[in-house]
Amino acid sequence: MRFHVTFTVRESVSLSEITGVQNRIGDTIQKLLKTGKVKESGLLIDDRKGFFVIEAESAEELWTWLAPFYDVAKIDIQPTVSFELLPKIFEELQKLRY
Repeated sequence: MRFHVTFTVRESVSLSEITGVQNRIGDTIQKLLKTGKVKESGLLIDDRKGFFVIEAESAEELWTWLAPFYDVAKIDIQPTVSFELLPKIFEELQKLRY
């Protein structure tokens, strides 16, 4: 299953904590990238945010990878489906209409 994950560094992170938070996020990102499950990743330039598109077998697997973020960032996770599935979805929806 594919997930779009956005993380935003918490506002409560003080200047004295920045280096530790940056190290934690950097280490976690490196571990995630080494799994081979990250299909896309990057920074969102409007705030202290980043994103991943990750293939995971389950929500539990995803949570295990993201757990180090929870103390320092807010995580938003959305399951995704490909646009390639739209014709099939639309076809099925047509069958449900009266």
